[in-house]
Amino acid sequence: MHASVSAAGAPPASPVPDASSVPAGSDCSLPLVAGAGTASVARLEQRSFNAWPAVRTAVMDDWLLRSSGGYTKRANSANALQAGAMLDGGLLQAIEAWYARQQLPAIFRLSPLADAQGDALLAARGYALVEPSRFLLRDCTAADRSLSAVPVEPGCTPAWLAGYAQASGLVPHQQPWHQRIVDGIGGQCAYATVEQGGRSVAWGLAVLERGAAGLYDVVVDPECRGQGLGRQLVCSLLHWVAAHGAQQVDLQVRGGNRVAEQLYASLGFVPAYGYHYRVQR
Repeated sequence: MHASVSAAGAPPASPVPDASSVPAGSDCSLPLVAGAGTASVARLEQRSFNAWPAVRTAVMDDWLLRSSGGYTKRANSANALQAGAMLDGGLLQAIEAWYARQQLPAIFRLSPLADAQGDALLAARGYALVEPSRFLLRDCTAADRSLSAVPVEPGCTPAWLAGYAQASGLVPHQQPWHQRIVDGIGGQCAYATVEQGGRSVAWGLAVLERGAAGLYDVVVDPECRGQGLGRQLVCSLLHWVAAHGAQQVDLQVRGGNRVAEQLYASLGFVPAYGYHYRVQR
């Protein structure tokens, strides 16, 4: 789900005021603080749930449980739905039982909406902290409409799925779950493919919702990285997003992916907030 791309120079974009100045921790994450701007965090989280839908869901108190055969932590984790979402021992036991019925470990994706005591409880119960990540945000600009673009498809094609699967290293049992997720997207989509020398070398997806868009499944063929193809792909998606009237665009990137972070920063993306996962051991 996180991008594997390469970077350099870009169009400017308006900064997002809430968290762009918050220093990153040593683990490349941002502090999980539910303070000013939390309402916008809830909207961004909701948009993300819709754009990357799980195959099966349940709601327990302030938590949305998502399950998709184990493909991606984002689609197989418990997520806070509103600010101050609490987690106690009884609720944790119920959530663990729900995931056990899916034959999956319990995973929590902890955004600023989750109460800090929940993270402490999970740590005390032996849940491992993994993949500190950033939710990045960018305002669309008039200049985005002038960015170079590659052809996009409004629906997911077998060729796009196969190319993405190969470049991402998806094993056979993951591929049907990936297809079920993308088939379940209800928003307007653009599936972009970059061609080089007569073959497909980069893939990405944009999803529109209520005047905003999210970028997903951005990947470049491992043999072709370092050639600016990631930039070409993302710029093409930004062009499509702006042409369809979006005012903001977001994406999520795993902390420590320096190449992707540099590319997105050069394109005007700034951190809105951080999150990490707690995985049952």
